[in-house]
Amino acid sequence: MYGDLCEKLGVGSYRRLPVLSVSPGKGGLNRARKSNLSQFLPEWLDGNVGPIQCMGTGDDTAQVTPKEFVEKMIASSDIDVVLGVGTGVSTDPTADDGRKITGVRYTGRSDGAEEILPCDTVVVSAGPWSCMVEEWFGGVISAPMEGVKSTSVVWKAPEDGAVDATALFCGEDDRFGTHLEVYPRPDGSIYLCGIGGSDYVQKGELMQGAYREQCDANESRVTAASKAFREMSASYKKSGELEKVQACMRPCPPDAKPYMGAIPGYEGAYVNAGHNCW
Repeated sequence: MYGDLCEKLGVGSYRRLPVLSVSPGKGGLNRARKSNLSQFLPEWLDGNVGPIQCMGTGDDTAQVTPKEFVEKMIASSDIDVVLGVGTGVSTDPTADDGRKITGVRYTGRSDGAEEILPCDTVVVSAGPWSCMVEEWFGGVISAPMEGVKSTSVVWKAPEDGAVDATALFCGEDDRFGTHLEVYPRPDGSIYLCGIGGSDYVQKGELMQGAYREQCDANESRVTAASKAFREMSASYKKSGELEKVQACMRPCPPDAKPYMGAIPGYEGAYVNAGHNCW
């Protein structure tokens, strides 16, 4: 699906690539170089690692930069994007039960004034803050939620911009408290997550808008990730530089299953949230 969509939309960052499972330790590269895995080993994986296994050869594994994909989707849809903070919904008081959706209430980013965006259908898909549906819809739906605040980093592209396209899923490394996921990007940068040490934000805080406007990286986890990656890559240990440090908030319901479907008792109201990272 993504391959077809990206071709249609002209998404330049979509590409097929091999994916390896890499364990911490030593000696893994020498063994892998003597096996059929050698064709998938990136040049920048030249440090200390343990056993390596192939998870995908590129026939059924691919990547795309989410920001570009979303922007291309929006541009192709001929819609207006309004930036603001949702505060509730409006309904038709003349309807039989007064629960027919007529708009979304929000405060604009520019002036902070509350406005109503007219609509007949609303889909609440606001990450961990989607738990606000409990207030917006008068308690007809329960949406317990936990926000998982996780740090990630981006390594600068080398001067020649060349970085072999192989993604890595790494095992737990007790030395650094990490389980790195390593994603080279078409622009030569490398995105790292799986840094460990995530903070867990409870629903009460999320209902108050915790970390909605600003979500800073945990510097101790940036240091841990840098050390873990440099252990794996002698090249980046020698000359690698960080381009960006950041953090995100992943939405996670108690049973790790997303909320998807119609909101009971309302016409034109839906929720689609709580998918975590997968």
